[in-house]
Amino acid sequence: MKADPRFAEDLSREATRLAIAATDRLIAADSAFQSRYGVDAVNIWRDHFFERIMELSIAISLGRPLLFSTRVVWSKTAMLARGAKSEDVDASLDSLIQIVEEGFSQPELGLAQQCFDLAKGPGNGIDPALSMPLLDAGLAPDRLALQYIQSVLSGNVIPAMEMVFDSVEDGMSVKDAYVKVLLPALAEVGRLWHVNDISVAEEHLVTGTTQRLMAVLASRATRKPDRGKTVVAAGVSGNVHDVGIRTLAYFFEFEGWRTIYLGPDTPRSEVASSVSIYQADLVLLSAGLSTQLETLRRTIQNVRSHKTETFIMVGGNAFSETPDVWTDLGADGFAADIDEALQMAEELTGE
Repeated sequence: MKADPRFAEDLSREATRLAIAATDRLIAADSAFQSRYGVDAVNIWRDHFFERIMELSIAISLGRPLLFSTRVVWSKTAMLARGAKSEDVDASLDSLIQIVEEGFSQPELGLAQQCFDLAKGPGNGIDPALSMPLLDAGLAPDRLALQYIQSVLSGNVIPAMEMVFDSVEDGMSVKDAYVKVLLPALAEVGRLWHVNDISVAEEHLVTGTTQRLMAVLASRATRKPDRGKTVVAAGVSGNVHDVGIRTLAYFFEFEGWRTIYLGPDTPRSEVASSVSIYQADLVLLSAGLSTQLETLRRTIQNVRSHKTETFIMVGGNAFSETPDVWTDLGADGFAADIDEALQMAEELTGE
């Protein structure tokens, strides 16, 4: 599919109006619809449509229909787990299609139709993989991760942290504690939230505890000598999920880089000015959702305008289904995991 940034911009600009229209049509088509979802039905479905429209916009902007279809599956899985009816979610996609078809003309609709066809095709139901735990109690690191999750969710935060501290004192490296225990634990917690087995509050509790634990463990890690290189790391504006990029920043610090970690949800102008102030050799940028990819592209452009010789590497969950989309954003590389990021950093900066 050929990208169409102008049509994508039109969709984004009209997202609120289209979401309202799609919700009105969905509810009007079924007299019992609103009663099924209670007094907040209108807001629930307007929010749903707004997110789908923004996802459609970025898919068209980059010419990547898969960015839209995978989010439709993700959303359907989450909504069904929270009591929505499958036929209602399917009807919502039809309602969105109708509203978009009425609001725009050819050839624009051809691009949208490719996205819709892929979303309605085989495999647009719930993701069966989400019903399977990500951790195997038969493996020692996974077992520790499960025990850690259970302890935190029971409200025993300090004992949970002490479990991991004890493992490090018994010989587990700090790096392994991050990669083999804490990150897998958070991935499992994310899965549990997605299928509605735990609440947002419980997910936040585990995430917050893990961030505390990582900070303490970082002080115990072995650091290599100073490499004379500087890296700036940040989650782009809108990306509030920072555990992955935070962990990566720690690992660069362990490897001897001067590490400037800016945190989540960093405005693109602040990223660019920080790169210039600290004379960064490398920039690490993270996007958690496909709808943040346009922000990521603009952040990269801002960085280039301030310091053209800086290398830029990207990553995050926004690339889960289409990892090669980084080539459309102006970055110098993409890394799917920590080891790949460290290796690529050496290749890019001539280490």
